[in-house]
Amino acid sequence: MDRRALLLGPLPAVVLAGCGTAAVANQTTNASSADGTSTDESQSSAETTTTLEELATADDQANSLDEPIAMSMTLYLVEDALDPPDSPLSSQRTPEGLSIIAEDMGEVWSQANIVFDPVTIETVQLPRDVLEAIALGLDTGPFFDQVGNTFDLPNPSALNGLYVRAAGRANGFAPSGSRVFFVIDEPSVHDERVSSHEVGHILGLHHDLEDPGTLMFSGTNGTVLSGIERTVARYTAGGVLNGAR
Repeated sequence: MDRRALLLGPLPAVVLAGCGTAAVANQTTNASSADGTSTDESQSSAETTTTLEELATADDQANSLDEPIAMSMTLYLVEDALDPPDSPLSSQRTPEGLSIIAEDMGEVWSQANIVFDPVTIETVQLPRDVLEAIALGLDTGPFFDQVGNTFDLPNPSALNGLYVRAAGRANGFAPSGSRVFFVIDEPSVHDERVSSHEVGHILGLHHDLEDPGTLMFSGTNGTVLSGIERTVARYTAGGVLNGAR
């Protein structure tokens, strides 16, 4: 099994015509910024776009909101391979804590009738240079270069969350074009909120710039998903599960 292929999966661009909240899945930056950071995030127009009307039709025909979409998810407690668990680069979270986060994320995403099942909790040791690159500047190049080579992720899933000690000034981030997100030990917002926000990026959602009560607004504890965002997320989730994304 090529586990790097499970972590990396280009998504088609989704353009919501006439909407206040844009949702674009194909991004040009290294990471989608999470809550309360100054990381720049630029979006590119894509060769293939899907209109809101097409999305709504596809969702009505294939997956009404009455039908749950189950996505497997693995959450990883990340330690420094050179000195676990005492290294300043090792997460101080616990497996029990990650289980609680997963349960609370399920509450957030129940709005879109997306459920996380099964959920797997793992502890993984990463090379120090990989953790240093993430901690100093959200650089995931070493991570993707080495996963499947110098280290492996046990039981990768449709969604993969890595809980690290630090990641620059970000609460969390989701590298573009992947099904991976990172969350720090002490975010300025609720753990389940930043985790769910990053899953939103993986499922094709862009930042909301208008309403601080929404999940995709940066730097708050808002958790609301609009009807359009629910449709986009379900459309993208269906593609992930079908192997199209």
